[in-house]
Amino acid sequence: MNNFIDILSSVAIFVFIISALPQIWKLFRNKTARDISLWMSILIATGNLLMLIRAISVRDFFFLVNYAFQFALWAVIIILILKYRTDDTI
Repeated sequence: MNNFIDILSSVAIFVFIISALPQIWKLFRNKTARDISLWMSILIATGNLLMLIRAISVRDFFFLVNYAFQFALWAVIIILILKYRTDDTI
């Protein structure tokens, strides 16, 4: 049963990691952050950082990998939003 849970966790981590990639691609391709919420991105990144701290404290490898990648990807999204936003975007 433990192997099944490990496989399930690995698949979930993969899905969570690739879920942010289309947004990053769209930001790079369009060079605009007009329709993307900065505040939502900050809240998601903050939640991922807090869960990463928890994963480190309880030494949970699967959560650590997931939230480390998620935090890094959302940090990239925030940087791209700040880079490509216009004055009316917040």
